[in-house]
Amino acid sequence: MVPLQSRRLERAQLLQKINHAIPATGLLVAGAQAFTEGAHGVALALGAVEIGTSAMLMFTLARGFRELGRRRGPAAHRASHGVDWIDIWAAGVLFAEAAERWHLTHHLSRPTILTGIITLALGVFHDRIRARIQRRRAVRITAEGIYVGAKPFRGLNAQWPDIASISITGHVAEVRTRTGRVRRVDLADLRNPEEVRAAFAEGRKRLAALNARDALPAPGVGS
Repeated sequence: MVPLQSRRLERAQLLQKINHAIPATGLLVAGAQAFTEGAHGVALALGAVEIGTSAMLMFTLARGFRELGRRRGPAAHRASHGVDWIDIWAAGVLFAEAAERWHLTHHLSRPTILTGIITLALGVFHDRIRARIQRRRAVRITAEGIYVGAKPFRGLNAQWPDIASISITGHVAEVRTRTGRVRRVDLADLRNPEEVRAAFAEGRKRLAALNARDALPAPGVGS
């Protein structure tokens, strides 16, 4: 099994997290106003929390984009372990936003709190979630056939007798079934193109060996 480590997917996932910066900006302004207006007690403490969580979220977002540009090769991808601090600080922003609403209106914003809990869980269990996704987005070659992962319901899972061809042309690897299904992989988009290329080459070699064996005449035929 070889994972498909897509740069495009990493960028898309990080861009989705930019939405967290919208409430963070508002909280940062609210926290700054609390200090400039001479707030004290609970209001002052809440302002400090708002500034701290918002600033840390923006910092981790900026660091995420910087690291995304610096990562090179599969080793850098595998080194990204642990929790997702962007989600954790985003949850902090949501909890601070809920606390701000409660302080001003004494109304408990349950949707915001629920979203914060879900976001916190996504950050804490980041490694487990990523591992599950990675098992789906991979190339697997077995004695029965080949699996090329993709988005849900778009992967290809075919047994060897059902495969018409496996090819590698330039930066594109392709599996084509006898029923016309095609799954292409853009090797130029991957952080581990050589590993994936080797997996497809192994699959092509196995398919050629099976086709050659099937082409042999049965024992006793032609004698």
